[in-house]
Order: sequence, then C-alpha cells, then structure tokens
Amino acid sequence: MIEQVLGAARPVVNSLSIVINAANPQAERYDRLAAYWNARVIHDLHDHRGPLGGIHTALTYCNTDESALILACDMPFVTTEFLAFLVEIHLREASELTLPVDQEGRLQPLAGVYSASCLPATEQMLTEDLLRVDGLCRRVRTRHIAFQEYASLRNAKNLFLNINSLEEYKSTTD
Repeated sequence: MIEQVLGAARPVVNSLSIVINAANPQAERYDRLAAYWNARVIHDLHDHRGPLGGIHTALTYCNTDESALILACDMPFVTTEFLAFLVEIHLREASELTLPVDQEGRLQPLAGVYSASCLPATEQMLTEDLLRVDGLCRRVRTRHIAFQEYASLRNAKNLFLNINSLEEYKSTTD
C-alpha cells in the first residue's frame, strides 16, 4: 500500500521520504523500497509520540521556506489529482497548514500539507505532551478544505479510506 501512496505523491513533490521508527524490524525492507522509489528513509526522532512525532521529524528535514506533504501509508486510494489540488491550494493561499475535511466532517491530518513554519508549534506540543495533531490547527494559520471543494474529483469519497489488512483492501475493491 505504501507504494500506491508514493506513486500518487511522486508527481506532486520534489522529493519523497519515508519516516519510520529506527527500531522497525522491517527497516531493511523500507531501505530497499526507498531505493526503488528514489526516496530517503528518515528515522523518527520520537518514540511513541504518534503521528505528531512523525510530522515533527519530517518538518525538521525541510528548509525554512519548504512544506511537507504528509501522508499516512495506509490510504491506498489517495490520488495524484487530489494531492496536486491540495498542494496548489496550500501554495496559492500561503497557509501554514492545509488539511482536508472528509464527507463526514472529519479532519484528515494525515493527508495534509505542513509548512516548515509549523515546526515550533509541533515542538511545543510535543514538549507539553499534547499529541493530537488536530490541536496544531489552533496554533498555526490553517486552511481547511471542505469536502465540497474536491467532491468532483475521481474517487473523492474513498480518498481517506484507511486499510489495515489485505482482506479490508480486497473488500473495498470487489
């Protein structure tokens, strides 16, 4: 599934990175995957700090004028078309954080664009042990993208479908 996410992101970004825990027993597999995709593997700077720790890690590798397209690896239906739309809005509106909202009204922080300027806020949240990524929205200038803004895109209703097993994937593609 991670290859589908990498494939969707590749045409939209300047470089690809995969953030993993340094103790991940599949580290060699990720190294091979990264080599194939011309990506780099970044070891998470934080143990047991959830997605916010991974976001912080990714942002530490950005230059001050850059942004990171953050994607969970378990969203196999995310599309290049949607990611290009997301990045275009982020750049056009100069937001610090650009996050979509799904058709159920749920924020999707693991399919967003984070400017490097979010780094101090993520550091502060980690220091305060506030690990919910949605809390970052109250600390930085955030653009929420309503579902209606991208509903016409191909497969819009399934973009954020989280898949955790081969059986789940097969049930969604039947």
